[in-house]
Amino acid sequence: MADKMYKGGLPRARGWEKIGVIEQDVRWLLFVKDDADNDWVSVKVVADGRAPKKANYWLGWNGSRFSWRTDMVSLVQQRPDLLDSVEKMMEGYSLL
Repeated sequence: MADKMYKGGLPRARGWEKIGVIEQDVRWLLFVKDDADNDWVSVKVVADGRAPKKANYWLGWNGSRFSWRTDMVSLVQQRPDLLDSVEKMMEGYSLL
């Protein structure tokens, strides 16, 4: 049976910045939003169109690692290659 397809949703709130695109089986967009009140950056990974299983991932990044949230578990289990690509982009972003 084929996986259900989900639609990616671009961030609607102000303050989000698109920092990259990841081309895999699905085209993924990577957005970040800095929070001046703490050391964590909000990260949203969005399918550009539709994706099987899940199309939006919310993560936290502190400059060296991701927080261990539910979406992090989903990435580890279902899309480890996407997680690796996101981590490399975030490491580059942290150097800016």
